[in-house]
Amino acid sequence: MRFATPVPLAALFCSVALLAPSISWADEPAVEKPVAEESTAAEKSEAASVDEPQVDKAAVEKLVEQLDAADKAARDAAEQQLIELGTQAGVAAASEAFVNLLPQPNDEMPQEVQVRLTRIANEIRLRTAQRAIEGTTLTLDLADVPLGDALKEIEKQTGNRLVDYRDEFGQPDTEKKVTYRGEKEPFWKAVDTILDSVQMSPYSDAGGESLAIIDRDQGVLRRGGGRAVYSGPFRIEPTGASSQRGIRNPDQSGLSIDLEISWEPRLRPIGLSMRSEDLKAVCDDGRPTPVVSGDIVFDVEVQAESRATDVVASLQLPARTSQKLATVEGRMTALVPGRLAELRFDNLATAKDVTKRAGEVAVTIERVVKNQALWEVYMQLKVEGNDAGLTVDGGWVFQNTAKLVDKKGQSLDNAGFETTMQTEDEIGFAFFYELPEGRELKDYDWVYRTPASVVSVPVDFKLENVPLP
Repeated sequence: MRFATPVPLAALFCSVALLAPSISWADEPAVEKPVAEESTAAEKSEAASVDEPQVDKAAVEKLVEQLDAADKAARDAAEQQLIELGTQAGVAAASEAFVNLLPQPNDEMPQEVQVRLTRIANEIRLRTAQRAIEGTTLTLDLADVPLGDALKEIEKQTGNRLVDYRDEFGQPDTEKKVTYRGEKEPFWKAVDTILDSVQMSPYSDAGGESLAIIDRDQGVLRRGGGRAVYSGPFRIEPTGASSQRGIRNPDQSGLSIDLEISWEPRLRPIGLSMRSEDLKAVCDDGRPTPVVSGDIVFDVEVQAESRATDVVASLQLPARTSQKLATVEGRMTALVPGRLAELRFDNLATAKDVTKRAGEVAVTIERVVKNQALWEVYMQLKVEGNDAGLTVDGGWVFQNTAKLVDKKGQSLDNAGFETTMQTEDEIGFAFFYELPEGRELKDYDWVYRTPASVVSVPVDFKLENVPLP
C-alpha cells in the first residue's frame, strides 16, 4: 500500500515532540505564540507538559499500515490504538499535533483507509474537546483573605481569570475579604458562594480574556440560592418568566422562560443551540408544558468576548392552578473550538500568496498594499476539512482577530475590515491598519487567530421549582 504523503511518515513522527505547539483550549483558547498577554498558570502548566508524552514512531507507522490489513479485527484494533495514542497527552496541543502529522486522506489510498483516518482525526478532536469542556473544581481554605488574593488562587487552580472591575463602573474600591472553605467544589458553585459573601456579581460583557466582577445592585438575590444548576463548565439559571393569555385567539397564549447561560471564562463557545425535543418541562401538578417554538428552542451565536448569553424558551401556558414548573430538563449543544490557533506571517511588505494552515483551516495572505495612510492586508480563509461546524457562513469567521504584532509582543488592532469575497468554503477579507508615527511595516508580523476545528458537545441540565408569574 502506498500513501501520498509530502514527507516520509517516519520523519513526521520524529518531529512530533518538537512541532507540537503550546496550544491549550482546555485552559484558554490556544495560541501558538502569546500576543501581548500574560499566560495563566494553567496555560503555563499545559505548555510545560506538551512535550512530555513520547510517541513510539515505529509503532505509529505500523498501526497506520495496519489500517489496510486483510483482517477487519486488526484494522479495528489499529484504529482504536491510534485514537488512544492521539489522546494520551490529555492536552489539545499534543492531540492536534498528532492529528496533523498523520497521513492526510487522499485518492491514492484505499477508500476504507481514507474513512478510518478521517474517523481517527474526528474522534481524537472530539475526545480532546470533551475532556477540555469538563468543569474545573476548586479546593480552597480561605479566612479573611483579600479579594485579589482569592481571585489569583482561583485562576491558579482552574485557569479562569476573574478581575475586580469596580473602578471601571465608578464603584468604591473598598477592600473586601473572602472567607470560604470547600474541597473539589465545581467552579461556578464555589464562585457563586464567594461572590455572595462579598456582595458582588459577574459583568459578562467587559471583553478581554477575563470575567469581570462588580458590586451587586440592591435587591438582587443571591447567586447561590439554588436557582442555578451547574453542568460541566456551564451555569444555567432561570432569570425571568412571563405569560400571555390570548383572549380573542387562545393560540396566542404562552409562557416564556428566560435563561442565562454562563460558562467558565477559559472557554470560548462559538454557539449554543437546543432542539424542542430536548427540552421537557413539567408543572407542579404533574402535567407537561410542551415547547411551542417549533423545531428549535434557541440557536444563538456567542459574541467573541462574552462570558454569558440570554435565551428564551417558549412553552404552552400552564393551568392557572400551577404555581411553578417542577422541572425543566434539557440538553443543549455547545459548538466549541477543538483548539484556537494563531497563524503568524512575517515579511509583510513582500508577502504574496503565502498560505499557512491550522487543522481544518488554511489562511492565505494574497497581498499587502499601502493606500495613503493605511496598510491593507488582503487575505482568504478556506475550510479544507469536512467539519460540519466549521463553515465560512458561521459567525465565528467574523469573530476571528487579525493584528499586527511587533517584536516585543505589542499588538496593533485593525482600523476596520471589509469582506472581499465568499464561496461555500472560502471567504476573503481586507484588514486596514494605521501605523503609529515612526513605525514601519517591517516592524510587525501579522497574526491571525482562528479556530482550527470545531466540535459539538452536549450539555445536560435540570432546573427545579421555577416560579411561574
